[in-house]
Amino acid sequence: MERPYLETLYEMARYLNEAEDLPTILDTVVNHLPKVLDAKYCSLFTRNPSSGDLEIKAHNHIDIGQDPFISVGSQRDSIMNLALTRNSSLIIKDIEEEIGLQNKEKYSTKSFMCILIRQKEKVLGILNLADKAAGGFTKDDMLIASMICDLLGAFLARIDYRAL
Repeated sequence: MERPYLETLYEMARYLNEAEDLPTILDTVVNHLPKVLDAKYCSLFTRNPSSGDLEIKAHNHIDIGQDPFISVGSQRDSIMNLALTRNSSLIIKDIEEEIGLQNKEKYSTKSFMCILIRQKEKVLGILNLADKAAGGFTKDDMLIASMICDLLGAFLARIDYRAL
């Protein structure tokens, strides 16, 4: 990975430092991290402690509106549930070949990355990134996204994020 991403990552860190509330922090992550990693889409889901379902808290997808309630049940076929089942973050180069899921029409590539948001071993949520140009996501991309998710996990564990 070339070094110019560091300036974009630093800009994101400055915005996070200035954020005054959780929605602003989450919006900063989903709007800036794709710029750092040269991806098009990003969404952040937290895990409902009662049901275990994943509920969307922030996204940069224009086509799903400003205030959607999107929940992914644990029985549904999804990359997020695969990551939860494996208890591991995932990099997918080709969603159709590697996972067997149909790629949605809105995506121009089949690359996808799903990063677990944890506090110690407890999974609090998942960050998704999609549509990475130029060959798909790399281990460096995963490392950067994982650092952000580790910080989010530490933060989310200290607050009541369910009220969002």
